[in-house]
Formats: sequence, C-alpha cells, structure tokens
Amino acid sequence: MPITEAERLKRKEYIGSSDMAAILGFDKYKNAYDVWLDKTNRTNDFEPNEAMLAGTLFEPGVIDWAEVQLGPLRRNVELFLEEFHLIDHLDAQVIITGDPVEAKTAGLFGPLVDEWGEAGSDELPDGILIQCHCHMICSEHELCHVPAFIGGRGFVMFEVKREQIIVDTILEKALDFWDCVENDTPPENITPSLAFIKRIKRVPEKVIDFDEEQVKLIKDFQDAKNKVKWAEAILEDAQSAVLTALGDAEAANFVLDRQPMMLTYFEQCSRLIDVEKLRKELPEIAAKYTKTSKCRVTRLKKVKREYTISSIKL
Repeated sequence: MPITEAERLKRKEYIGSSDMAAILGFDKYKNAYDVWLDKTNRTNDFEPNEAMLAGTLFEPGVIDWAEVQLGPLRRNVELFLEEFHLIDHLDAQVIITGDPVEAKTAGLFGPLVDEWGEAGSDELPDGILIQCHCHMICSEHELCHVPAFIGGRGFVMFEVKREQIIVDTILEKALDFWDCVENDTPPENITPSLAFIKRIKRVPEKVIDFDEEQVKLIKDFQDAKNKVKWAEAILEDAQSAVLTALGDAEAANFVLDRQPMMLTYFEQCSRLIDVEKLRKELPEIAAKYTKTSKCRVTRLKKVKREYTISSIKL
C-alpha cells in the first residue's frame, strides 16, 4: 500500500529490507551508493513507474489469497531493530505462528526477467531472499512465506528458511553502511547509478571548476559518446544489410545454432494523438490535459574567454 509522508521520512532514518538488498548488491535498479544518497537526503523523490504501481495495487489481492492458504493475517506490521538501524515493514504476519509474509508480483507488464522456482521452494530472486531474511531477523522467526502472483502462472506460494550466514552478513553490512551515513561518507569502490545521480538536489545557477582529474572524466564521457555513435553506425549498416537480403519479403526462416528461427519485418500500427491539431481546434481541452515535464540534459559547450587590457602581452 502507498506510504504516507511521515512514513517516508521515517524510512530515511533506518535501513529497510529493500535497501539491504541494494546494499548487498542484489538490486538491479539501485546500489549501496544510491541508498546512501537517499538516506543522506541528497536526492529528490521519484514517481513510481507502472510496474511499481501495479505491484502496489495487486498486493492486497495477493495477501487475501495468502490468508486462505496460511490462516488469519495481521497486515502492515512495522518492526525495528534499533541496534542495527533496521526498519522492517511486513506485508503481513501469520497471527497463529508469527511468521512474516512478503507478497510479490512479477510478469504483469511483460515476460519474467528473474527466475522463479517451484511452489514451496525458496528459488527466488536474490533480492527477495535478502528481504525475507530481514523480516525473519526483525520478527525473530525462522520462516518467511512469499505468496506471489506470477504472469503466466497465477498464484504461487514460496517458503524461505533462515540461513545464519545470510543473517550475519546482513547485520554486519547494516552497521558498516550506517557508519557511512553518520560520517556523511559514501560507500567505497562503487559509483551511483545514473538514475539516482540524476535525482540529486542541485543548487540553481551554481557553477564549479573541475580539476585535472575531473577533466579526465569529461574525456571519458566524450570517448563513450563517440563509441556509441560508432556502434550505432555499425548497427544501422548491419540492419540495412539484413533488410537488403530480405528483398521484398516480410519474413525469412533460418537456422541459427541449430535452432529454427524467423526474422520478421511486419508493419506495426500505433494510434497517436495529433497534439498540434488538438491545440489548434480544442485549446482549452489541450491546456487542461497538458503536463509539463522537466529533465536535465548533459551537454558540453565552449565558453567565451573574457580578456582585459592587463592580461594581454603587448
């Protein structure tokens, strides 16, 4: 369920179960540096994408199904382990046993990316295993239930048992990470992901000077852009060659590494709103439903040098 502003601020003061998955390197979308930026209040908030929103909306239904399987549940349980700066939000907790429950959805907007094993197993994405262990640590239980709704499979129940080596690693890394937060020093040997660095709060009109080491970063950036252009040109030539070989056909059958495959070049259709026509003919409606978006763009530009008489050697 969506969190309140007060809950959001509270979470900045502790390490959550999803934070710990990122800190340990088991989150595809953020890392320890990203979590540090968030906890030290250096980033702006972000809007959840469709997949995240869908997961939030589907979660109550998954828990309803879990309640049929596990018995009465206590929902939205908040636990703390102050010594290790952990905050834990259980989707639910089995009333009879006290076992934590972590509800999940996957494959709602496309094919599954991670591997999900058989029902009753703990064959889950690593990040979820870390979350489950955080739940077991904070609830002091040995088992975590993971009810999931998986695209193409439906409802599946997984079970994760406590492993002490994972518990010890979580507690050790939690203390190390919080030292970074308290000392206002980012984790070593890691760089933030681009998505998070773009969200850093910036001072309007502030300009700084780069030293020689930082200028090297600019050169690396330029080199990377040139390599992308070069790769895009190669890709374009390769695609042109394939379509030339296709001739006037729309598809071709072939065998690649003993696997029968098909190349298709079918026409795709999409329905788009003619924005310019809408603004011209129905300006009030266009204005009502126009949304302004902002983004930052990385550009390099030459700066004019300013000279004074005293700086010119005659």
